[in-house]
Amino acid sequence: MASSQEILIFTTLADRDLAEEYIAEMLQLGIITSGTIFPEVSLLYQWEGKLTIDSENKILLKAKADQYTAIEEYIMKKHPYLAPEIIKMDVSFGSDKFKAFIKDKIAKGG
Repeated sequence: MASSQEILIFTTLADRDLAEEYIAEMLQLGIITSGTIFPEVSLLYQWEGKLTIDSENKILLKAKADQYTAIEEYIMKKHPYLAPEIIKMDVSFGSDKFKAFIKDKIAKGG
């Protein structure tokens, strides 16, 4: 099976304004198609043997697969966390109408 031409990337940031700034910069650089911020999500995890609950902003980035390296480099360079979450998923953007819309937006530079 051929690899997908589209990807979704998930990352997180505690600061909502910073999330908006990063998405805007990546859009201006042309390395993502769009970014969605899911505000104030709860993250539950074990830390030093204790249940920990943090609030953060989950960020979903849509992009062409060939932009992944640039996106990862951007996140690693700018992100305040030492080891930021970067989850890449190969996807298909779905309906032919939506794919045509995205292709047109990329061709016109947004």
